[in-house]
Amino acid sequence: MAEMVVDSSVVIDYLRGHTDAAEFLETARRAGELATHVVVVAEVFAGARDRHELETIDRFFGEFRIHPIDTSDSVLSIDLFKRYRLSHGVGWLDCLIAATGLRTRLPIATLNEKHFAVFEELHVVRPY
Repeated sequence: MAEMVVDSSVVIDYLRGHTDAAEFLETARRAGELATHVVVVAEVFAGARDRHELETIDRFFGEFRIHPIDTSDSVLSIDLFKRYRLSHGVGWLDCLIAATGLRTRLPIATLNEKHFAVFEELHVVRPY
């Protein structure tokens, strides 16, 4: 398995105790290829209900390579958002994740294929 950007849908499944997500992430961890996007980290932190969950999430992401946003991602994300928001209902945060995936040529591991399928040159992987 090559490095890929793990989307929040997979992370949330893992944190909720779903076996498929745990197996997928464990395989990636053993291969040294845990990576995600800073937007995913923020999305998951936003869902924390208390300090204990915040600490659990913080420990969980400690093993991940976290891809930052760069200037070209910001610019491309706005172009993608303008192009696909009305026609496909794509949100800006997904456009930002997609822009980073396109720049780095890394696939996105997600359960929400419909959010990313519109980006023709982006490789989307359904992890389970």
